[in-house]
Amino acid sequence: MFIGRSKELKELRMLTEKKTSSLVSIMGRRRIGKSTLISEFGKHFKSFISIQGLGPDLKAGKTDQLKHFAEELSIHFNSKKEHFESWNEAFQALAEKTKNGKTLILLDEISWMSQDDPLFAVQLKDAWDTKFKKNNKLVMVLCGSVSSWIEDNILKNTSFEGRISLQLQIEELSIKEIKEFWKQNNFSTSTFEAIQILSVTGGVPKYLEEILKSQTAEQNLIRMCFNKSGILFSEFDKIFIQIFKRHSESLERIVRLCLNEKLSPSELAIKLKRSQDSHLTKLIHILEISGFISRDYYFNPDGSPSKLSHLRLKDNYLRFYLNYIEPKKNYILKGGKVIQSLSELKNWNSIVGLQFENLLLQNRDLILKHLDLNNTQIISMAPYFQRKKTTNKGACQIDLLIHTNLNVFYICEFKCRKEIDSSVITEVQKKTAVIQLPRRSAIKTVLIYEGEMSNKTKDSCEDYFHKMISFDDLINN
Repeated sequence: MFIGRSKELKELRMLTEKKTSSLVSIMGRRRIGKSTLISEFGKHFKSFISIQGLGPDLKAGKTDQLKHFAEELSIHFNSKKEHFESWNEAFQALAEKTKNGKTLILLDEISWMSQDDPLFAVQLKDAWDTKFKKNNKLVMVLCGSVSSWIEDNILKNTSFEGRISLQLQIEELSIKEIKEFWKQNNFSTSTFEAIQILSVTGGVPKYLEEILKSQTAEQNLIRMCFNKSGILFSEFDKIFIQIFKRHSESLERIVRLCLNEKLSPSELAIKLKRSQDSHLTKLIHILEISGFISRDYYFNPDGSPSKLSHLRLKDNYLRFYLNYIEPKKNYILKGGKVIQSLSELKNWNSIVGLQFENLLLQNRDLILKHLDLNNTQIISMAPYFQRKKTTNKGACQIDLLIHTNLNVFYICEFKCRKEIDSSVITEVQKKTAVIQLPRRSAIKTVLIYEGEMSNKTKDSCEDYFHKMISFDDLINN
């Protein structure tokens, strides 16, 4: 059963109400479910043609890509295989076969398809203008994991200006969607096990599909991550070599530097020993639109955007791989003993805290729901950082600061530990004592947590915090 993506499907289905053809771009991380989304949308069409470019691992050039394109057309239309010398010929042939009727065309992994041909985008645009768009019931989707290629060659290409009807950026599944997915697959898990799984997989659909209901969360993760045949054992190389190719070394270095600390772009430039120039900005942007890094911009207490921003590695798999799979990779490849328990992983609890933060920031709407707030009341909702200045009482960092139109500030503290003690109150008290907020504003403190609490600690926290939200509450209510 197809789960989630209701907003994206609604936007796609609205295109079928138009009386003109539509050109759509879809971007998102590898394994995020872009093709699956379009296949679900394709159920509403009389004809659905999906053609995927040949991957970099096949070392396919332009001739190979055109040959593959011709083979796919032949199979789909049960026709004689043609020979194409250029993409212009290939697109003209496809347009001729789809000139009538309600038709959906998916050109998947389009950056692979365009390899070795700088004129690919130009020829696609010409074919769209002269042929494809004449069928007013046709929708063409351009899709790919190399989001930067689509952005540079389609979205920012002046030749395509005014031609894109819809742009979609596919994100991870929400916690609610993941819960529904597990329910449909009869996978029962405790809250602690859910945290273990999501700390590695995040909300990436393909990774979640690999979870077996016959195994515990720990058994699933060990099978997927610490066996040479496991899907997550070699996934990192496929991301950085197959997807990013010539930029892979530079992008991988940025990810490694952001692994366990949040850096501003200027701090990143210093660590890279290079200037904070347009090329570095471009590399950061590539990682952003590919779904691996979030550039969290801060807001001033008055609601205005701050110039400050920090880079956060938002992809849970990448952090887990670099911290735990990579160090054991050669050992496992040489036949070494596979780990038996996640407790064998060094500093696992501290890493889970960072993964927990990613999950919560990815699901901010659930936090609002538990605070009885809605989007119309929100002025800003983002992580917050205050530098020490002579005009304030000191530096502080807030996991999530929510500013409402009633001038109420919710200071949200995230905690994921085996045991949570009353020191969490002291931590938040220090932050509330130094944070500089507008006059006549009110502060409400919120603890969003996963972990055991003694009765005494729980009583103290309930007395201090305006609201306490357990992860179990978040996913089950």
